[in-house]
Amino acid sequence: MEFQVDITDPALEDAEAYVHFIREIRKEPDAAERWFRGLVKAIYSLERLPQRCPLIPEREEFAPMEIRHLIYYSHRIIFHVDNRKNRVVIYRVYHGAGRPLTNDELP
Repeated sequence: MEFQVDITDPALEDAEAYVHFIREIRKEPDAAERWFRGLVKAIYSLERLPQRCPLIPEREEFAPMEIRHLIYYSHRIIFHVDNRKNRVVIYRVYHGAGRPLTNDELP
């Protein structure tokens, strides 16, 4: 079964901010493009078997909703699987070195 992947605006903003950091701060435009292409590929890999990804460590904060993550380099792709609608909702692309995710940070 294939899932539809929906990406929220905050997730897009997270990704754009990191691409900007790589391109403008680190001055590596080729690396920024590669990172973004890889991110898109990782996100759309969730069309198949999104439950393969573990629940986030902060899961108690979000109970009873099951929030999962897929690790992509230094980032966590934060998402929820809606089995009733065969849909995966990408909430954030969160830097792994950041503080734990809180309920306020999800749309």
